[in-house]
Amino acid sequence: MVMTDPRLPTWEADPLSRFLSDAQRNERVSSLNMRDVYALLRNVHATFQQVATITEKEHSENLLPTRFLMARTHAAWLAAVRLGLSAQTVEAYPIVRLIVENAWYALHLAKDPSPPARAKTWLNRDDDSDAETRCAAEFSIKNVRTTHAGLDPTAEAICHIVYKQTIGLGAHPNERGVLMAMTRTETGDALTFGAVFLATDPALIAAALKTAVEAAVGALKTFHLIFPERFKIMGVDRDVENLVDRLNAVFKRYAA
Repeated sequence: MVMTDPRLPTWEADPLSRFLSDAQRNERVSSLNMRDVYALLRNVHATFQQVATITEKEHSENLLPTRFLMARTHAAWLAAVRLGLSAQTVEAYPIVRLIVENAWYALHLAKDPSPPARAKTWLNRDDDSDAETRCAAEFSIKNVRTTHAGLDPTAEAICHIVYKQTIGLGAHPNERGVLMAMTRTETGDALTFGAVFLATDPALIAAALKTAVEAAVGALKTFHLIFPERFKIMGVDRDVENLVDRLNAVFKRYAA
């Protein structure tokens, strides 16, 4: 017997339901209007799935927190893609920032010179105020960046550029993020400004998705430093380079 999914109920007519319905519709519309972008997003997702296959074969206890953070990196990327496709462009950037941070944390834990010292600091963060302070110091952005830069300064520099871009565009409440999605209406002598929750400008949607892909590529290159042999055997290195080659070409026609 073939089972079919039950038909989903329609959204209600209240303002929140209308917003969620519009956002959900935008996800599909964006994927159809930007078919080349969506094809690239599919490839990024497939590459993350390849990495998951690699981590499933790892049995070192010391790398368990790293593996969790690698999975959370993928999950953050999926969340950023959903926000970008839905046209919640400003709100996508804090999640894109999380992609980079998760990857940096994963690498910092994996490259602990005296394992499991860093993992214990991370796991015991909520024990007391001193533990929280130690964890904040150990996993400061400066510290985790330094670990990455010591292993691959070129890739770290690229990740840091993406990281700073997210902060400027919405990961912190800075002016560019707040002001880039707004309306300006003149009616006679009146000038009215409004905040846009779901962007209508395709360039803004494309920019958010492009930054998400750039963050994903940076994260995947970071993960290569943890499992270099397996990345090579599984062809993930090649897949990542293919993503890099396609990234700029795909998004070029959507530039503002």
